[in-house]
Amino acid sequence: SGKKDPYSVLGVRPGASSEEIKHAYRGLANKYHPDKVTHLGEDFQTLAEDRFKEIQEAYQTLMPRK
Repeated sequence: SGKKDPYSVLGVRPGASSEEIKHAYRGLANKYHPDKVTHLGEDFQTLAEDRFKEIQEAYQTLMPRK
């Protein structure tokens, strides 16, 4: 159950607006997207993939479904 706090994963404060959450998500998703790190080798790609999934999960937890 090693779930991390979605706010700390995205680097936003609890109570952040949906715009702040979206902005943080986009920046992190762009930085850690597995396709963006292929040139850094397999180990780094695996780490980026795990981090990317964590970021997506945090975003989905915090953003209300429309």
